[in-house]
Amino acid sequence: MEKTFQHLILGFLKGKLTLFEEKQLFEWAKNNRKQFLDEQNRLEGQLQFDGNPETSKRWKQLQARIKKQEGIATPTLITILNRNAIKIAASFLIGIIITSLVFLKSSPLREQLQYSQELSIKTPYGAKTHFILPDSSSVWINSGSELSFPSKFGKTRTVSLKGEAYFDVVKDKIPFIVKTDLGNVKVKGTAFNVKAYENEAFETTLVRGIVTVRSSDTGKEITLKPGEQSGICGNMISVKPVDTKTITSWIIGKLIFNNEPLPSIAHRLERWYNVKIQLDNDERLSEIWYTGTIEMESFSEVLQLLKTTAPIQYTYNDKTRTIHIKHK
Repeated sequence: MEKTFQHLILGFLKGKLTLFEEKQLFEWAKNNRKQFLDEQNRLEGQLQFDGNPETSKRWKQLQARIKKQEGIATPTLITILNRNAIKIAASFLIGIIITSLVFLKSSPLREQLQYSQELSIKTPYGAKTHFILPDSSSVWINSGSELSFPSKFGKTRTVSLKGEAYFDVVKDKIPFIVKTDLGNVKVKGTAFNVKAYENEAFETTLVRGIVTVRSSDTGKEITLKPGEQSGICGNMISVKPVDTKTITSWIIGKLIFNNEPLPSIAHRLERWYNVKIQLDNDERLSEIWYTGTIEMESFSEVLQLLKTTAPIQYTYNDKTRTIHIKHK
């Protein structure tokens, strides 16, 4: 079974497992905790976490969960989505988070980066990436996203983003600028989240410090305070208070929904689990709202939870990993 288990891990990392194979993997890890921990420790050393405090913290949390017995919760959305079940999806995603540590510490690459050149990091669906920029700022890139940046910064620290990323910028007199198709974000040293997926709302959420958001179309600017989120829609720039922990929860392996409509949730689940979700052309689906947290649940479990808590039904195409959801 060990070879099969390793094969399933590889398939999971590539986003190619069927729901049945995912269930096999979760069940094996649940019933073979020691072997699972040994394999995870091997992967941890192989992937060179290099003492990253956030990643180490998440590993400890994962190991603590595995030692617990799986609990059975009442089938309500909030209680089930928050239960401490023994699941390993998030642990494998962590393995992809260390891109930077191998990326920037390779000696041949250091030699190549003596002269500035444009670099690009792409994160596929079903994964997240964490790495260090040339100025020592930290970046977390969410699934289905791409960040481009120079190997050496000059008079400005400018990066280009498609998708979503969380930045913890090192303070410097040289401004740090995040460019997107809809707007730019300018800072000198701060922590903030930028979401700029195609065909979705552009949002900037400030966790710490001060940022200036500028619309690419109108040139309008607005300055945010910690705990505020700006959005750009047409000629308007809006600002509202938000819970920053909810917005940035994805960097610690959680998806938090706070009274969010099903179409929005579908987009996030597609990227999180590397699947395709097709919604019926039915206005009633847009009127379904969810509140809850997904942390280490498999996608099959999530589908069952959605079905249990709302009048929907779904079909799944195993070959294309496509889920079709319709109203009952």
